[in-house]
Amino acid sequence: MDNKLVSPKLDIVFKKLFSENIDILTEFLSDILDIPIEKIKDITVLNPDILPESVGEKSYRLDLLVNVDGKFINIEMQVRSEKHFGDRILVYWSKMYSNQLDSGESYGKLCPCIVITITDFDLFDHEDYHSEFGVWDVEHNNKLSDKMAIHFFELKKVPKDIDKAGRKELWLQFIKAEDKEAFDMLENTNVTGIKKGIQAVYKMSSDERTRELIRMRENALHLEATLLEEAIETGMEKGREEIIQKMRAKGMTDEQINDILFS
Repeated sequence: MDNKLVSPKLDIVFKKLFSENIDILTEFLSDILDIPIEKIKDITVLNPDILPESVGEKSYRLDLLVNVDGKFINIEMQVRSEKHFGDRILVYWSKMYSNQLDSGESYGKLCPCIVITITDFDLFDHEDYHSEFGVWDVEHNNKLSDKMAIHFFELKKVPKDIDKAGRKELWLQFIKAEDKEAFDMLENTNVTGIKKGIQAVYKMSSDERTRELIRMRENALHLEATLLEEAIETGMEKGREEIIQKMRAKGMTDEQINDILFS
């Protein structure tokens, strides 16, 4: 086995890390959502299982669903951009919210639902790494409900320099870390959860079974990316042929078409 360290930004590593270490998860949520840690009394991972037979499936999602003192929180690590990404996140939130009620139950029983999505790609056209969405009156700035919050954290926009006072940034730097040098720099911070997280990463990196699951997951993601690229190329080629046929139907010569499309 090589000495390469696994990265927390791979979804299977992310889920194993936080689902198997409640103390690390508690400190992460406290810092990332600005909740005083002493106010977190009870935290339960509702979907801790990672199914080995499904890890190699390209459509298999490894999000983390957590109940924190009656609030439902869905945490997802996303390494690749995808079409209609924002719409999918809204569907996730809406299912979390609406699935709480059985027929005939009062809407007053609905608990707050929070979505945390960490992306390894740029999502919005601004420099801030954190974006928060809620339900607001755009005219008068009134909040319709405090039961919806959707957070996006973009790793590409996180500053590279270590700021020991910026706990959100430190957690995101930990998640994007891929080598010993990056982890060593974070070891010098005073964030207990991150120090424990680094030790958990080292442990996963040396575990043969975990490395095999990671290999299966990486292969599935590579296959997904390859199939998507091939589909795009096929679609572009098909679309170009249709355009050429339409241009010929309008009486254009092949020379004119080549000048327009390929020059």
